[in-house]
Amino acid sequence: MSNLPDFPLSLALYNVLPVALTGLALWFLTRYVAQHDPADRGLALLGAGLILAGGLAKASWKLIAATTGTDLVWLATALFPLMAPGFALLAVALWGAVLGQAGRRVPAGLWRVALAVVALAFAAAALRHWVLAIPRGWFLPLLVLASLGNLAASLLLIRAAVSLRRWGTALLFAVNLLMIFALQPLAMMNPKTLAMHWTEQTLTALGTACFALAAYRLWRLTRRERSAVRPGAA
Repeated sequence: MSNLPDFPLSLALYNVLPVALTGLALWFLTRYVAQHDPADRGLALLGAGLILAGGLAKASWKLIAATTGTDLVWLATALFPLMAPGFALLAVALWGAVLGQAGRRVPAGLWRVALAVVALAFAAAALRHWVLAIPRGWFLPLLVLASLGNLAASLLLIRAAVSLRRWGTALLFAVNLLMIFALQPLAMMNPKTLAMHWTEQTLTALGTACFALAAYRLWRLTRRERSAVRPGAA
């Protein structure tokens, strides 16, 4: 590889952990959306699928690089083109779910808002890359979209937990958000040293572990509360 000629298998395997934890968190969040805003369940599933695909692409790149020495650049660069729209779609779906949880009316056609935001970001990426010929010009707009989508989703989930007075769950979501901000400077650095990659993966694993646990707790709590208010429930 050009940047990391001695990329270790241990680091590549370590990278699978946050991907698995993220997939687990997304599973619970899509079920949370299905409970409170069934109309946008498909939007949540699409967003979750794109996020997971981005993580799997990056993890596969590292595994292939570590085992064969082959640098499949397209796999490495697929992270943000997949993850950025994924977080935008998921955030909009969570917006509807949080409104539904609070018993408020969910606006119809939220998918149009999500697609408009994604289209704007990709238009900016295309302009910077192909028209202005900025090296890696596509990266910044997609990084901004991924960061804002992740931020919006995290704040919505914190709000949902706080509204239920589940401070521990809200804190777990907040820790994940803190890890996201801590990772931004590392994501912008190029090339990266092995020490930077280990630090990045450790922060990512910590954040996604908190994210998965918080998502499970929120889903379980709201499922139990919805069951309790059904006629004839114990």
